[in-house]
Amino acid sequence: MSTVPHISLISLTFVVSVATSYTVLILIEYVRKRKPADNIRQTLIGAITLGSGLLAMHLIGILTFMAEYQFTPRYWLLGLAFISACLSVALLLRILGKPLVGRRTLWLNALFTGFFGKAAYFLTVSGMLDVRFASISPLYYLLSVMIVVAVCFFGYRFIQQMELKPQTETRRITNAFIIGAVLTLLHYTSMNTFYTDAALPAPASEGMWAVNIAVAVAAVVALLLVSSINLAKVDMRAMNTETKLLSQVRESEKRFRTLAYTDQLTGMPNRHWFFFHLRELMTSEQKEVQSVTVVLLDFDDFKSINELLGHDGADQFLKLVVGRLDNVLPKDVQLARLGGDEFVFAIPDASTAQVEKLCKVILAEMQQPVAVGARRITASLSMGISCQQQVELTEEDLIKQADVALFMAKSRGKENFEFFSTELLDGSIRKQEIAAALQQALLHGEFSVHYQPQVELSSGRIIGFEALLRWNSALGAVSPSEFIPIAEECGAIHSIGEWVLREACLQLKSWREQGRPDIRVSVNVSAKQFRDPEFAQKVERILVETKVPPKFVEIEITESLMLDIGAAAELLQELKAIGVNLAIDDFGTGYSSLNAVKNIQVDTLKIDKSLVDEVLGSDRSMAILTTIIELGRNLGAEVVVEGLETIDQVALMRQYEVIGQGYYFSRPLPADKATRVWDKYLEQPNGMFRAPILY
Repeated sequence: MSTVPHISLISLTFVVSVATSYTVLILIEYVRKRKPADNIRQTLIGAITLGSGLLAMHLIGILTFMAEYQFTPRYWLLGLAFISACLSVALLLRILGKPLVGRRTLWLNALFTGFFGKAAYFLTVSGMLDVRFASISPLYYLLSVMIVVAVCFFGYRFIQQMELKPQTETRRITNAFIIGAVLTLLHYTSMNTFYTDAALPAPASEGMWAVNIAVAVAAVVALLLVSSINLAKVDMRAMNTETKLLSQVRESEKRFRTLAYTDQLTGMPNRHWFFFHLRELMTSEQKEVQSVTVVLLDFDDFKSINELLGHDGADQFLKLVVGRLDNVLPKDVQLARLGGDEFVFAIPDASTAQVEKLCKVILAEMQQPVAVGARRITASLSMGISCQQQVELTEEDLIKQADVALFMAKSRGKENFEFFSTELLDGSIRKQEIAAALQQALLHGEFSVHYQPQVELSSGRIIGFEALLRWNSALGAVSPSEFIPIAEECGAIHSIGEWVLREACLQLKSWREQGRPDIRVSVNVSAKQFRDPEFAQKVERILVETKVPPKFVEIEITESLMLDIGAAAELLQELKAIGVNLAIDDFGTGYSSLNAVKNIQVDTLKIDKSLVDEVLGSDRSMAILTTIIELGRNLGAEVVVEGLETIDQVALMRQYEVIGQGYYFSRPLPADKATRVWDKYLEQPNGMFRAPILY
């Protein structure tokens, strides 16, 4: 074949090659972004469009050499060429629809693509010219195939390198020009080199009609390519928009999930996260976790901290404490906030000894003061512990068991920890029964007030009575030490405490109306009552209603209530303004005793029974006792020594001229029997009288 290429059609061939390459690059991105279910349809459309482009490139390339000759196309061969071109493109899109990995895979893909591409090329030439295999040099043809396969291989490597870089429009156009130039060069090299023995057709009689055909083919193919590119780009923009929207939705869901699982005050996980986390630990499919221990933490009397610091200060306190607790917990254990001042964490596969050690570390850490502004706060907490010992336990069961253990830890003195057990559960049930019964006890008239005399040891006179609450419960014998803490926790203590004060005042009024000597009646006040902002007003109202002079009523508060001396001083001043006497009960048993009395005028210091029990056998205890007595005298306060039960104790205390109270003189008795004991003391005013058993 000896021909001269038509220069104008060479450019057209290059343009079609570049346009087809650009479309290929667009469709590669498009197919990779589409869902697998849509790829077959899009691959089919792309194969037809790009197959047309590939066939057009071959046709125009052939016409470039044959523009001055007359030939008759064989359409069935061109049809086969079109099918082969479409298969080649379909294979190309299928291969490029996934990331290219492995040199061996690249060579196999190049071999198949080159085969179909070369077949399309040969069939196109055969359809336009009378080219037989006999006229083709086998060596040249084999070399041509090898070149095509090599070009396909390096084309795949080129596209593989493109995947590593973000595709911009400029880079896409540049790559299309490179690929188009390679395809054009490959086509003309094959056309001009490997078909030199083919017979030339007769010259065309009507001039350059082949150029018009080439232009028409290029125009049709251009229309197809532009349409395909436009549809792909529109769809990709829609997919990008959808992807962005989905990404925003996922990000929003992530933020919502974070908010839903995060405590807004402390930034820690909240109860929703903890239940989810605990459920994961307990239902692990790999069975890596054999047991789970839940530890529930709650501050002892956090309300006092809230009242002392205010809400903002209390929030700051919680943040500081959370950071401190987080530092002592193991790194694989996450603290969560259940709500309020209640926190929880779970420990997988921990022994009892390990849990006990950790709880002791936490208690020791909490003994260190927390600096909030100018204040240094020491707050204790209690812990309830539940272990997963049965497979059928749920996360709710573990939390409930830990809550029962926490309740018992607080009931047994606070600032400690308890493990859940069936015995604890029985105790919890009893407490629930007591709490329920307390709510109805006043209505059913089940409470009564007993009176224990206070005797002036130097003269033997009864100078007062302490009013003590007793409960005639349907549950049986329930001591004050058992039901009063429960009454404080369930809130019944306020109404019960007011009732006791009113009953004591009414009894005092009755004794005064009987013409008996003036005495005082002491009434214990619980911590909950004392922290009531309206407590002083309630005391004054009861005194007015019962018409009892305030100076004959003494309010007893425990020394522990003086921990927050600032808040306590204000209420004590209100009570002193009313005119009632103030007594500090259990003085010397702990806390800041001197701080409690140095700035507040108290009328009575009551020495706890624990000191009295040890004085006969301990010089140290005796020294402490005499120091407290001397302190009371220097402060102008009376000293009441509680728990006197033997003649030796009474004889020892008598030399200090204090007031005695205890079973030696009388047990707490109902008002009528207490009156009879009082009468006996009036009959024998020589002191040291031990009342006969009248009860």
